[in-house]
Amino acid sequence: MASQPIVIFPCGGWQGIPVYQRSWLEGLVQKRKLFAAADDAPNPVEPLLFDQLDSVEWNNAAAIVMHPAWVHIIVPFKPRCLIVMLHESEQVEEELWRQCRSWLSASGTLVVASSEAQYLEQSFRRSGVFLMDGLDETSDLFAKQAIEWHIDGFESDTLIRLQQRHRANWREGLLQKQEHATDAEAQGYADGLFFHSVYRYLTGEADRSRELLLASFERMLLEGRKQTLPNVYRFLSAIELEQGRIHDAVRTYGYTAQNEVEWRYFDLMTEWLAGRKCDLAKALLYRLNDDYRKAAVLLEPLTEDADARKLLIETYMLMGELRRACALIRPEHRQADADRRQWLHLQGMALLLEGKRHEAIHCFLQAGENRQEDLNGIIELAVMDGAAREMTLGNKEAN
Repeated sequence: MASQPIVIFPCGGWQGIPVYQRSWLEGLVQKRKLFAAADDAPNPVEPLLFDQLDSVEWNNAAAIVMHPAWVHIIVPFKPRCLIVMLHESEQVEEELWRQCRSWLSASGTLVVASSEAQYLEQSFRRSGVFLMDGLDETSDLFAKQAIEWHIDGFESDTLIRLQQRHRANWREGLLQKQEHATDAEAQGYADGLFFHSVYRYLTGEADRSRELLLASFERMLLEGRKQTLPNVYRFLSAIELEQGRIHDAVRTYGYTAQNEVEWRYFDLMTEWLAGRKCDLAKALLYRLNDDYRKAAVLLEPLTEDADARKLLIETYMLMGELRRACALIRPEHRQADADRRQWLHLQGMALLLEGKRHEAIHCFLQAGENRQEDLNGIIELAVMDGAAREMTLGNKEAN
């Protein structure tokens, strides 16, 4: 293999790659050696058969992965650089692919999202997230530069901050144009305010984020939107945490609670505050706002506390951090049959991502030794294997 090759793992052959990303990759061929696990790779991109993947010197190679079905193939190889390029998922995505997407993103050196919603979701789960959606040339340029920097062994923290600020300013410019437009032209204005609020939250501008969120909430109420309290106003509680107003934040969450589970969370946070377990309350509230990164940072020093450990395990699971979650589960938590089966399935998937396929299968079989319906791990592995092979075929996509 040539030194420092880039291996592309597409989402249905070379033609399955979105046009704006495909043209950029084809431009990379001028300065880098490209391989693709695709039967329709164009010259001079060199096709790489599924059975040839073992021949790559992965400690000297970069991988660009474009579909979650590849997760159990590429992660065990431990490439020097793993770039995850997330394509827009279907509105109703199967749970298996949602989990694979989470595991793949957690394993990546860098995650590049193809939609704003994906980009913001991933930014709440990990560092090293960029957006490349083909809609804004400057924004795409930051993402492309970050990918090349990481392939060359450099960090991209500066570019992360630059893209976040650029996207916030881009959103602001778009909103200014829409503000005085007709109703038809201003469609999506309320959503734009919400996205802008989230960007300002990410860039550390909590006061501005609060102002934008409340404007978005008011606009959505005027439009007659449903579920605006839990879906929009609740994010105010995360902003209030950033402002150091934890009691106000918990009260805000309480205003948005919709069912018994959410009321129990409110009661639990109130109890923790009364017991001076402020970091636990903050961590749970960050998690309830999908900001798993900040929740994990607060919980990691508290693992001797049973409540904190349980919450951190759940948070790691949501982040796709299987190995970290497994390391925190103690033997006494696996005594009940249901807990043991769940543990074996989780451990099996963690072993699979380490490349220990036989050990993983053994865990899956143990999980289902008494109940055939608990052989999910074996079934999921077969589906993942079949889908990964299908990803190499031109004009195909995993079903």
